Amino acid sequence: MLKKVIDFIKNPERPESYQPISAKDFFTLLGLVLVVIIPYAFLLEKLDVGQFDNALEELLENYKWFVVAGVIVLAPLIEEPIFRLHLDYKKSSIYWGMGLSILVISEFWFISLAFLGYLFFLLMKIKDDQPPKLKLIVFMSAGFFGLVHLGNYTGFDWVGKFYYVPLLVGAQFVLGLVLSYVRINHGIRAAMLFHGTYNALILIPAAIFGEI
Repeated sequence: MLKKVIDFIKNPERPESYQPISAKDFFTLLGLVLVVIIPYAFLLEKLDVGQFDNALEELLENYKWFVVAGVIVLAPLIEEPIFRLHLDYKKSSIYWGMGLSILVISEFWFISLAFLGYLFFLLMKIKDDQPPKLKLIVFMSAGFFGLVHLGNYTGFDWVGKFYYVPLLVGAQFVLGLVLSYVRINHGIRAAMLFHGTYNALILIPAAIFGEI
């Protein structure tokens, strides 16, 4: 499984048709993601990135299980169509991404604006029958997926602390690449399920033990 994902990242290709993802592959891939991201979270704490207030912490304190349910169910249903539906290069998928992107506008509105510009660029290239290489689109979508999560941090000084950005969004970027692999090979529903399961494994312990 690890080799498949690495090969995909190096040279992503679309199969002729989606294949169901087996339970074994699903949980193996999930385990690989957690093996990377959990130590990364501890590294961020060591680097004092915890100085930036995470909006989810406050929400979990006040609306614990409502927030958990939203992140597990609603986030995948909204974010997957926005950031990965268009990986099939269909015009309708791009339009869906454009329309739904309004739902992820935060104080970093310029990221959402840049994302709309990216989708418009992709749409024009496809209309001209000059689609960009899939690798570029996979990395761009994963990058925007990571950047939009800067909205999780309240009062983050984008200009003064710009050097923290790669650290703050690194985990989401990696997750975005993995979700792209799932979406392209197994379909958008599999990507939603994977995204929701990942969020559940991260957020439920946080809600119970009060750590995020």
